[in-house]
Amino acid sequence: MKGAVVRLLLLMVLLAIISRAQLLRVDSGTSVTLAAGALLLCGLFAGKVAKGFGLPRLTGYLLVGVAVGPHALGFIPGEGVKGLDLVKGLAVSLIALVAGTELRLGLIRRVGSRVALLCAAVCGVTFVVCFGATFALKPLLPFLAPMSVPQALAVSALLSTVVVSFSPTVTIAIVQETSARGSFTEFLMALVIIGDLFVMVAFALAAGLTRASFGGGFDIAGLVGGVGWELFGSVVVGGLLAVAMLVYMRGVKRDLPLFLVGLSFAAAEGGARLHLSPLLVSLAAGALIANLDEHEGERIHHAIQRAGLPVFALFFAAAGAGLKLDALLTVGPAALLLVALRGAAIWFACRRFAPTDDPRLKRYLWMGLISQAGVTFGLAALVSRTFPSFGAQVEVLIVAMITTHELVGPVLTRKALTASGEVRGDEATGTA
Repeated sequence: MKGAVVRLLLLMVLLAIISRAQLLRVDSGTSVTLAAGALLLCGLFAGKVAKGFGLPRLTGYLLVGVAVGPHALGFIPGEGVKGLDLVKGLAVSLIALVAGTELRLGLIRRVGSRVALLCAAVCGVTFVVCFGATFALKPLLPFLAPMSVPQALAVSALLSTVVVSFSPTVTIAIVQETSARGSFTEFLMALVIIGDLFVMVAFALAAGLTRASFGGGFDIAGLVGGVGWELFGSVVVGGLLAVAMLVYMRGVKRDLPLFLVGLSFAAAEGGARLHLSPLLVSLAAGALIANLDEHEGERIHHAIQRAGLPVFALFFAAAGAGLKLDALLTVGPAALLLVALRGAAIWFACRRFAPTDDPRLKRYLWMGLISQAGVTFGLAALVSRTFPSFGAQVEVLIVAMITTHELVGPVLTRKALTASGEVRGDEATGTA
């Protein structure tokens, strides 16, 4: 670990020199190239350092991204970070593809109904708590204060729907890193995935109600059609991708990691342009392959483990660099209050409603549900675009919450997996 610390410090000194030298040049090169190279190298070394301290590698990626990003030390230009959106979509698709290979019919039969019931309870309790707190803060929140009571209720519901969301991306990344396997891990993964499906549907309904409260009308047909296309269209496209993967794996039988990276990139970019969910597309593809041919599902899992490390390091380092620390300062008190209430609501719901046959679910499951990342970011941006009169201020509040959740959540998720006893050998001790 000492060597990784030294290399990381030397790399950051080099970045400082490069960033200052750019100020003296008219042609300073491509900011995206600088951001990609710097964040990738810093992320890989920071991941080793974090693991040496018994923390998830993902925490190292995020923290070093925050440190060198435009909102802290400023070694990486903001334009360069924004230009890495392509990598973000690719990483989400690869992570979702791996997660899909874990969703076998046997797992769904074992935990499906229990997960759905607990998910409804957790989402419901968290929504009620956050909705009540947000509306109570109406006089203190600049975007709510001038609204009528019906409008404030609708916007509070919209914000609370986004705040409920979990992070399959972070959870699955930690599960991969720790090689956790077992019933607790399966339950956690299924819950965060199903939970975000709940959130997508609830968000569409809340957005429709908010639009109606501001005089835009409630278009039921458009609402149902949009949600249906995003959910079922994503599953259909994922099925087509699964067929393409199976044909390639059985016919070509080589260069599988490169093929998966290319196909995942196409799924991420194409899905976004077709108003589909790239996460659901890749999730459906992985699940179909795992249930049609378990051997090929294992091949996909191992291929992404080999090829995915640099992509994941760059993705989470870029996510850290994009965190707006000034947003946390602007709406800090309200954001921290909602973070605390959300955590308490999740803890209470898990303690009260988790199945009793496995005591670990009541004790540790809540820690795996704290993280927020890609889905929450996307919904916050959608609020900003859909409701320009107040959406930007709502987005700032949500991003401030995500900043806290991204830094705390991965550590808690790893702690939950370790406490459950399902982290494999050397990973449990953090010495590997």
